Amino acid sequence: MRIVRVTDDATTDLLYRQVLLPSFPEDQLVTGESLLADLHDGVGEVFVARDDAGALLGGAVGSWYEGPRVMLLSYLAVAEEGRGTGVGSLLLGHLVPEWAERYDPCLIVAEVERPDQHPGNRAHGDSEARLRFYARLGARALDLPYFQPALDRQKARVHGMLLLLLHAAPEFAGEHPESVAAGPLRGFLTEYLVETEGEVARQDPATSALWQGLDRAGGVAVRPVERYAQIAAG
Repeated sequence: MRIVRVTDDATTDLLYRQVLLPSFPEDQLVTGESLLADLHDGVGEVFVARDDAGALLGGAVGSWYEGPRVMLLSYLAVAEEGRGTGVGSLLLGHLVPEWAERYDPCLIVAEVERPDQHPGNRAHGDSEARLRFYARLGARALDLPYFQPALDRQKARVHGMLLLLLHAAPEFAGEHPESVAAGPLRGFLTEYLVETEGEVARQDPATSALWQGLDRAGGVAVRPVERYAQIAAG
């Protein structure tokens, strides 16, 4: 098996159609055109995993927010027939250290569904198993009532999500043990909301609750993934 970073439209489109489109609900997935635009603009990264014969096994997409220096693992998915074979672990194990070295980010984060809000299904995967996967690879959950912004005007916000921490530069530890500084997260979420929804609607209850979590003294607490139920739902 080999994992490669790709920059060509054909491979990106193949990943989108064969792996991402069947793996994510419509509201959680950007359009193929948007994915290609990010790739061309240099703010999107695409990796694929192939077997020795060249068959596409899975892939991942990252979105780089240069101002706050935060990398978002937007998507990581394995073709249905390859789930449970270690492809996802190899992808994530490759991506995090590469991004940490190449970008020197403050944080690397990922969005995942809360199992108590999204039970999952055969097509989109088991949300409990997905959390266990991230926990095995060292991810922790940020104590924020998180929701995924509406990715465009045709899509809805996705509530009941978790924002996972995959990597934090040591200098961005919070004032208390097991916390991270809120500044990079606030900058990232501001850019993300403006990019997708056009504004940070602080008067909106869900956005207001998210910002209250960012404004807590001492930074944003980090919880073991398996204790996600202790985190308020967004």
